[in-house]
Amino acid sequence: MENKWRWLPVVLGGGWLGYHWLSRRTGRPLPKAARPDSQATPTPTVFIPGWGGNAWTYNGMLRWFARQGYAAKVLTVRVDYRNHLHFRGTWTGQADNPTIQVLFDRNLTLDYRQQTRWVTQILRALHRRYGVTSYNAVAHSWGGSAMVQSLVQDGADPSLPRLRRLILLGTPVDESQTDQPDPAYQRLLTLRQNLWANAGAEIHNVYGRLAGHATDGQVPVWQATALREVVAQSPIHYTEHPIPGLGHGRLHSALKMWQLIAQLLWVKKDD
Repeated sequence: MENKWRWLPVVLGGGWLGYHWLSRRTGRPLPKAARPDSQATPTPTVFIPGWGGNAWTYNGMLRWFARQGYAAKVLTVRVDYRNHLHFRGTWTGQADNPTIQVLFDRNLTLDYRQQTRWVTQILRALHRRYGVTSYNAVAHSWGGSAMVQSLVQDGADPSLPRLRRLILLGTPVDESQTDQPDPAYQRLLTLRQNLWANAGAEIHNVYGRLAGHATDGQVPVWQATALREVVAQSPIHYTEHPIPGLGHGRLHSALKMWQLIAQLLWVKKDD
């Protein structure tokens, strides 16, 4: 019996390493099929996972976009445990609706301050390495919180590209407690004048609402809609999209969400 238990750490360690390896496996770059209702541009869309998110967060969505003819994946950007960026893929800047998948090796953090720094670091690198001058982003949960913080704190930095469209999925913007305000939210209100550097950008705030509850099961509606005050009277075009009956995890995995995101990003608008 003692000999059997001796192998338990090896089995558990091997299982964890296997899970870690599989969770970082992204889909290979795929060319997009032709689609007449899709508006093709060279503007990349960056996909940012939330707390605990990994390659599985967006693998299915990105494959579906390519097969349906909406967008073509060109790059994966991974932030390792030492905060270094690793790029995989080839992009000449000429792809139609290119998509870029982001992975964080350190994806279980106490807050999203590190993700905020990483998002800014990634955007700066895209500007420097690939000449990106404008971008879209799709971000889930705390990934969205980090994206909003990066936009407001650093969005006026000339070394960063300018935002065109941001789609937030179940993003807590204000996590204040009854007796304690959220310092991150107060920072957004204090620095909101930086939004003027991205005048004309669109923010689509998508949040779930389970039946009979003002929450998606993890993020209360009021935490998501607190973004209204941040963008109020700014040059940002802001729209909310409540999704009845959809829980937090389904906001990035449900087919109806993939269809909505494609429509907001790439479907031609009627004149």
